[in-house]
Amino acid sequence: MIKLSNLLEGKVYIQTTDKKSQLPSGYPDFLVLSTSAYQNEPIIQFIPKKSKDLDILDTLGTTSRNDITKQLVSFAEKKTKLKFKPFRNYEGAGYGIILDIEFIVKKLK
Repeated sequence: MIKLSNLLEGKVYIQTTDKKSQLPSGYPDFLVLSTSAYQNEPIIQFIPKKSKDLDILDTLGTTSRNDITKQLVSFAEKKTKLKFKPFRNYEGAGYGIILDIEFIVKKLK
C-alpha cells in the first residue's frame, strides 16, 4: 500500500512575491508526516528536512507562512489529485495542510 505521506515527500517548488528577496524561488526538501486530525480531517505536516532547507525558505524574503502553505496545498493537489485545505492556524513544527474528506465522500457517492 502506498502512503499519502510517501507520495508528497521531497523537494517542493516555493515561489515568493517579495521583490527584495535574495531568490525568486527555491526547492526546499520536506519531510512529510500524517499527524493527528483537525475536525475529523487528517493533517499532513510538511517539515523542512535540514537546516539548508530552512535557509532556502529564508532566502525567499518575507514570504508569509500562509503563502507557503497555499503553495504546499497546490503541490499536494497536483501530486495526488485529491483536495486539500491550508491549515492557517497550524501551531506544530513546519507547515500543516488538511485533507478534504468531503471531496473523497462525494467521489464515493
